[in-house]
Amino acid sequence: MAWLVGEGIIIYRSVKLQKAPPGPGMLLVSSGIFVLLGLLAESQSARPLAVTLAWGFDIAAFMNLYGVGGPKESAGATWPPEQAPANVILPTGK
Repeated sequence: MAWLVGEGIIIYRSVKLQKAPPGPGMLLVSSGIFVLLGLLAESQSARPLAVTLAWGFDIAAFMNLYGVGGPKESAGATWPPEQAPANVILPTGK
């Protein structure tokens, strides 16, 4: 259930900020974290830790969604990126 909630938060944030669905990499990394937490939860003694971490990641993503958490990242906030000038072959940031 925590995985599904987390995926929903990622999709909502991406559509809200970028007006586009999230890239596959965003969902793959998130799913990978929850798969590892699921494997950790197979151990009876580590199950409370895995469940707490899973819901904690969801709460952190939700807080970041509404600006309650730390400062927002500027990466990915503007989509599509500006077009590079015709005389630039590899953008260097200068």
